Amino acid sequence: MRRVYLIVVSIFYLAACHHNDPVISGKIEGGAGKTIYLERFVNNRGVKTDSTVLASDGSFVLNPSQPMEMNYYRLLLKERDFIVLITDSTEKVHIEGKAGELNTTAIVSGSPNTAQLREFEQNCQKIYEKEQKAIGNIRMPGISAEQMAQYRQEIMDSRKELSGFVKKWLESNSSVPSALAAVQILDIRVELPTYQKVVSDLGKTFGHSTHYKMLKQKVEGAASAPADLVDPRDMGDEEMTDSPVAIGKVPPEIALPDPKGKIRKLSDLRGKVVLIDFWASWCGPCRRENPNVVKAYNKYNSLGFEILSVSLDKDANAWKQAIIQDGLIWPNHLSDLQFWNSKAAMDYGVHSIPFPVLVGQDGKVIAYGSNVRGDLLEGHLKELLGR
Repeated sequence: MRRVYLIVVSIFYLAACHHNDPVISGKIEGGAGKTIYLERFVNNRGVKTDSTVLASDGSFVLNPSQPMEMNYYRLLLKERDFIVLITDSTEKVHIEGKAGELNTTAIVSGSPNTAQLREFEQNCQKIYEKEQKAIGNIRMPGISAEQMAQYRQEIMDSRKELSGFVKKWLESNSSVPSALAAVQILDIRVELPTYQKVVSDLGKTFGHSTHYKMLKQKVEGAASAPADLVDPRDMGDEEMTDSPVAIGKVPPEIALPDPKGKIRKLSDLRGKVVLIDFWASWCGPCRRENPNVVKAYNKYNSLGFEILSVSLDKDANAWKQAIIQDGLIWPNHLSDLQFWNSKAAMDYGVHSIPFPVLVGQDGKVIAYGSNVRGDLLEGHLKELLGR
């Protein structure tokens, strides 16, 4: 359920009405003696605000110390063992699950919005498993060019199926809190009308959320941008040759300051395989993707792979801290601290992040967008650089 993780993990927020009775309880099999945390979103970062230790039978009762308004939260045992909740202080949420498998095994009662989100996630997972199978096949040694093409087609087909399911689901659920997570599975450059409908409908019921406001700003920015940028995964075998990142095209130059003020350029890396990675410290999906990028850098840097990270931050300290916190050890970190008005982002037609662009040794685009995320990045690098 990793794709849905990358979306929902970034959208839980602080809350507002108080209830004196315990609002979260449950039993976690295999969790005896472990600490379970309630995480809220404060100043664009997930913060553990409450916790309790599981009893010998895994049971727990957690009474949040602060009021909770209807919004997204996480209940977690450790970083990758969590369940996303959509709840508030008026609900008594009960959770039954297994330690190490919370997101896949947990059964939630007492929270209709959480139940709806989990049903949506499970349906997405059935489709996503097809993509994961194809990705696994791509990584197998000794596959032919024909097999590679077949598996890539299977990946694109599964993504189209997922996109179709999400759009159909949103037709009747565009005003429920889960829609905030669901719509962000879609590519905003392709599905802008769907985003606009969700923003309009969800604003009436969920407009208090900081993350709703961020989504609204993102949609407004995309609406004012050129309309000719389309993700190739939704285009079959055609390619938009007028896109600034069209396959086989030399992308625009990037020349921006690093954290110390030194100007670094994309052209200085010619002759290397380069990942241009548009991200930001405040972008949850970006931070979730960073471990994959770090893994690829550690494995392929010695073979001629470099990363040019372009941040859409506007707070220099937040940018610098995120570089350290996420272990982004490469030297090419650039930003003009102009948020969505970043020159590089506008030159590349970036309307959502993370947005990676993979450039070959000849300086031409090999792939971009979702086709360079997760295991697909390593698949490209394996083809280009071996190992």
